[in-house]
Amino acid sequence: MSQPPLFESVQDLLLHRPPMLLLKAVASWGKGELEAIVDPHDSQLLMDDEGRVPSWVGIEYMAQAIGALAGIESLQAGRPVSLGFLLGTRRYHAEIPFFPTEQELRVKVSELLRDETNLVLFKCEIYAGDELVAHAEIKAIQPRDVDALMTQFTQMNATGENNNE
Repeated sequence: MSQPPLFESVQDLLLHRPPMLLLKAVASWGKGELEAIVDPHDSQLLMDDEGRVPSWVGIEYMAQAIGALAGIESLQAGRPVSLGFLLGTRRYHAEIPFFPTEQELRVKVSELLRDETNLVLFKCEIYAGDELVAHAEIKAIQPRDVDALMTQFTQMNATGENNNE
């Protein structure tokens, strides 16, 4: 007896929805790594006046690929897809100022380090064909209890506002 697929589309893995859902598909994944496909035409909200996708959008492509990997890990563990946070980007470097819109991009993310709080460091790369066009290291976290974290942030903000009175 065969099992149903883990997911049918990228929308099953991320909380993003169009027009901010920028990944087209997941090409492959394994433990701690994922390769996603991006069609730059789906990035219309982020295009400049000349219809070009600035290379800084690559950070969002990388973040969504990390989110898709986290979504797969959640589904495999029998948990719902949940919110994650991009904490920082190190050494983002783009070889080109704009991503080509005439071809799909491949976004590869691989886990380098994970700590006990679920803070993860990823190596991220974007390819146009076989050419590496952008790369970075990204720190992200998917808290085990998002509601508790948000309550803590709210309390911290409330305390900060009270100190200003």
